[in-house]
Amino acid sequence: MKFDCTGVILAGGKNSRLPGEKKAFRKIGDEMILETIYELFSSLFKEVIIVVNEPEEFAGWDMTVVTDIIPSKCALAGLHAGLFYASYPYAYVTACDTPFVNRSIVEYMVGSIESGYEVIIPRTDDGLETLSAVYSKDCIPLIEKSLENNIFMIKKFFRKKKVKEIPVDKLKLLDPMMQFIFNVNTPKDLEKAKIMANQQDHK
Repeated sequence: MKFDCTGVILAGGKNSRLPGEKKAFRKIGDEMILETIYELFSSLFKEVIIVVNEPEEFAGWDMTVVTDIIPSKCALAGLHAGLFYASYPYAYVTACDTPFVNRSIVEYMVGSIESGYEVIIPRTDDGLETLSAVYSKDCIPLIEKSLENNIFMIKKFFRKKKVKEIPVDKLKLLDPMMQFIFNVNTPKDLEKAKIMANQQDHK
């Protein structure tokens, strides 16, 4: 059974630290990172949206392709577009460079949706993981206000009482190595991801 929730993939990054091919199209093993995320999302969610800068490059994918409404080419603007176009009240949002998106984590996060909360977010050893989180469409006006004020850090729009944090110990039960937050920003990250994937295949 699929969740009444939208899966949103943010793929509008500048790629500045990993020049060449778009991060979403990089392969880890036999699959592009985007394929891995898409396959999981399309099995979990009734709707999948990808937010991009060049929509023509994503033609042929069976998902809704959208671009920023407020073009500031930042993750916050991508989040805004994803929520704006989402058909469901909540969206699970991830970046296109996270090759180890974890089904158990996503299911747990979406299962933790509760009325009264605008954000359901993992708390990791490094802080809040804003690009592996659930957001309500109620966040849209708050995000618009941030963008108007040139405040681009995602967590700056959070209203503390409306944020539900998932503690790190709970997350580690589902993903002991916390690989779901690993993202590919540099050539070194890409090599590391390939090694990690290889280790998973040989378990």
